[in-house]
Order: sequence, then C-alpha cells, then structure tokens
Amino acid sequence: MLKTDLDLSDEAQAMSNEFGLHLVSGVAGSGKSLLVLYRARLLRQFFPQKRILVLTHNRPLIHDLEARYQRLAGSDAMVEWRTFLSWCMAHWASGEPKLHPIGERSRSQLLSQTWHQHLADTVISERMLQEEIDWLKDRLLNTRQAYLAADRTGRGFGLNETMRGRMYDAILTYHRLLKEQKLADWGDVPRRMWLALQEGRANPVPYDFILVDEAQFFAPIWFEIIKLILKPNGHLFMVADPTQGFLKRGQSWLASGLNVRGRSSRLEKCYRTTREILDFASQMYQLRLPGDDEALVAPHVQHMPGGIPPQIIGLDSEQDEIAQVINEIRALHQHGTPLEHILIVHAEWQGADRMLGRLQKEFGMAAVANPKGVAPGKHIRVCTMNAATGLESPIVFVMGLHRMWEAEQSVRISEEERAELVRDNTRKFYMAFTRAGQRLAITYVGNLPVVFQGLASPSAPSAQSV
Repeated sequence: MLKTDLDLSDEAQAMSNEFGLHLVSGVAGSGKSLLVLYRARLLRQFFPQKRILVLTHNRPLIHDLEARYQRLAGSDAMVEWRTFLSWCMAHWASGEPKLHPIGERSRSQLLSQTWHQHLADTVISERMLQEEIDWLKDRLLNTRQAYLAADRTGRGFGLNETMRGRMYDAILTYHRLLKEQKLADWGDVPRRMWLALQEGRANPVPYDFILVDEAQFFAPIWFEIIKLILKPNGHLFMVADPTQGFLKRGQSWLASGLNVRGRSSRLEKCYRTTREILDFASQMYQLRLPGDDEALVAPHVQHMPGGIPPQIIGLDSEQDEIAQVINEIRALHQHGTPLEHILIVHAEWQGADRMLGRLQKEFGMAAVANPKGVAPGKHIRVCTMNAATGLESPIVFVMGLHRMWEAEQSVRISEEERAELVRDNTRKFYMAFTRAGQRLAITYVGNLPVVFQGLASPSAPSAQSV
C-alpha cells in the first residue's frame, strides 16, 4: 500500500518543530511538502492571530497542498494559499492596468519572428533566446548596461560581449512586439509588482510567516518581493529539490538574494515510492548524467518497500500511445482501481490536451481533469511534465518522451545547447518517474533509446494486472 500522504516521518517531524530552520532540501518523496503542511498547522496553533502565506509555483500543487491541509487541520481557512503569480495578481496595485499574459502558441510566433530578425545567422537557437528573455525578466536587470555586466554563471551557454549586445537587441524587439499587441509575458507580472511595491502603489498587509514549497523554481525577483511583504521579524521557511529549478545549474541561494548558510537541512529517505521505481529513476539519471550523481541527494533505499518494476511500452505512433494508455486505464478501472489513483504526465501541453479530451470522451467529463484548474477529487489527473512537480499518485503514466528525445538529436542546436537540453530533460524525467508511488508505466513512440533498452524489464506485467 502507498503510505498515507499525511504521515510525517520521524526525520521530518523533528524539523517541523524547529522554527529557526529556513531551508530543507531532499530527495523526491522525502516529505518536503508535508513539512510545509505541518509547519502551517503548528504556526496556526501557536500564533492564531498571525498572518500566514503558503506559496508555490504551479496551480496543481497549490490545489493539492490546500486540500491536504484541510484534511489535516479541518475547516481552518486562515492560511492563504497561492501560486506566486496568482498572489501578485490578487494584490495588484489599485488603478494599475491589468496585464494580459501572452499564450504559448502566440509567444512562440513572436520569438520566432524576433529570432529570424536578429539571431538566425548565429548559433543561438529560438529556445536559447526564450530562456535568455526569461532569465533576464527573473532578475532586476532593466538596462543594457546592467545586462551586459550581469553574471551569467550557470546559464548553460556562453555569450561574448558582441553576442550579448545582439541578444539584448533581440530582447528589445521582442518587448516592442509584445507592447504593440498590448500583451505581456508572465515574467512581466512580478516586475510590475516589484516596482509597484517600491513606489508605494501596492500596499499588501505584510505577513508574519511565509512558507514556500518547490522554492528551487522561485526567481530572484520573486524572493525580492517576498522580502518586501514579510514583516521585519517575520519567518521564511522553504523546501526545495536540488535536482530542479535554478539549483540544477549550480546556482546558489545567495545569488537569489538569500543567505541560508547554517540554516539548512536535508531529508535523505524516500517514503513515497518503491525501491524498484527509485532505482529505475536513479539509474536512468546516472546513465544520462554520469558526472552529476551528487545532485540526486543519494537516497537511503534499504528501508524502502519492494514493488513491481517500472514498465516501458514501445509503440509505433502517437495514436497507438493514446489508445494503449486508455486501454490500460480502462482495465485498471474495471479491476477496481479508483480513478483518483491515476496520474498522466505528458511531455508537451498539446499532448496533454489531446489526452485529456480522449479520456473525457471515454470516461465522462467529470472523471478526468487537469489539476491546474480543479482541486483534487475522484478523477484522473492529466498534466504536463512542467506542472507535475510536487504531485504524487499510486499509478503514473508518463507519455510523450520521444518528443524530448527527438529535440535532443536536432541538427539545429549546438553541442553546448544539446548538453544543456540533455541535462534539463534528464532531471524532468527523474521528477516525472518519482511521482509514482506503486506503479510506473512509460510509453515511448519509436525505437527505444539505448538508456531505456538497458533499463527495460521484459518481465514487467501490464498495468492491467494491478
């Protein structure tokens, strides 16, 4: 059986009572999110009049955390639960025009137009341009001079002074195109909020306690805003995964404006998943990134329960992939598996949308949902890999990996960018695989990569046999 998601380990229990602790990092499934929940409950018990804010970076996780807290603490409604960006929008300065963030498809078109105008004759790809824009907006870099002087350590690709100038010209063009369409990036939301706070146009009531889950995804400018809305003697508690977010690039907390030296601890035991699933994910990681083992925070596996080896299902087409997963889920449901025990993680948002539609047609609209928009309930969850961080489920299907592998083989990217993409993808794979508590099924369209051929378990039974 999967351990109940509200049981706190002895290791984590000690930390939940240690109010001087600021940062906890740990292996996937070690109970980091539970620490946030228990910390929030204890703070409410000890300081019922204090203002408490819980933040994370995506909607599925904040919905899940709030639902679990209500199970833990009853009908307590005095804790504020927000994604960071939704907090910004909820506390927008009075009279400040609302921003209209651009959609992914439209943004891709603007990025492509900008890239062709400024960078098509260079080794810089559209993906690198997008990442550089996001990196700049995550920081308080507002002038050409500030950008040219900025420390880009950990960016994954280098730029000499000339290329930095061309990149900044491209960024200015992209901003102009956005402005002409009266649109903005999501990265513009915290920049506007920071400016409104600095100028006194936004005046949210400050918080006594701010708790951050998945803190490795928080940008430097986000932390600057958090410091502005936290009372002078307030308490900031963060949990983070060292294999993801800015930590995966070797960047430090100090570079994000936070000094956690002497104020951190690690959780090294995994309680979520089975030994077979964690071994599988760890071996995949080590095969693809043999020099990066330390980032895994080597888990203690001796105490972990055994289970069924992960299943890798090779398929000929994306249509076959969809049909296979639907057949597997249908069989699981017929054998009594509750729908809410199933999570589907897709590599791309387009694939997640297609899968969501097909499953709703098969099982009914109410039986399937994207966790970004709804609270946890008695339904199958379907989300992208980027939205899956922090989630967990007894049974997980991971789809669309062939798209990520194909991108790694593209002849249009440099070897430097290829290495960075392999590193990013590997950490996403590890995160997705370790969402599973009991069963992990991976579908792959086309010839299996060598890594998967070595890890595949031919004796692994179908998910239908669960």
